Amino acid sequence: MLHGFSKGGIAYLKDSFVVPDKRNITQLDFKADFPWKVFLMNVVAVAILTVGVISALYAGYLNPDLRTTSSTLSSVINGFATILMFVFIDPYLSVMTDEVVLGRCKESVFRRYIVYMVLARIVGTLLAQLIFVPSARLIALFSGIL
Repeated sequence: MLHGFSKGGIAYLKDSFVVPDKRNITQLDFKADFPWKVFLMNVVAVAILTVGVISALYAGYLNPDLRTTSSTLSSVINGFATILMFVFIDPYLSVMTDEVVLGRCKESVFRRYIVYMVLARIVGTLLAQLIFVPSARLIALFSGIL
């Protein structure tokens, strides 16, 4: 960690930094064997993880009498998203990694799928901006029921 902030570490980062090639984006093919299920689950999981804590805090602001219950629900929300990632998304990428190592899958295909997962995370973060307030209201309503 300290090496990363040292003069040599910063020089190494500067020398290693490369702007991605345009072909990495232009060669993306959303038609051929695109993993839509995994992509959408990744979008949902990232959106929930992104908005979980802050929407629970905002739900406490919306209903101050239940702010402790609302903030406690953030762990339940994030736990759900973590389980979604652990059960569905991570095994998919692990199997792909194994197939690349065993030579059953080309590294270029694997890299393309990694780009898809990064795009899913970006889309999930953008989706989180849209579901922030509705999530907070839902948490406030649910904590009122509890």
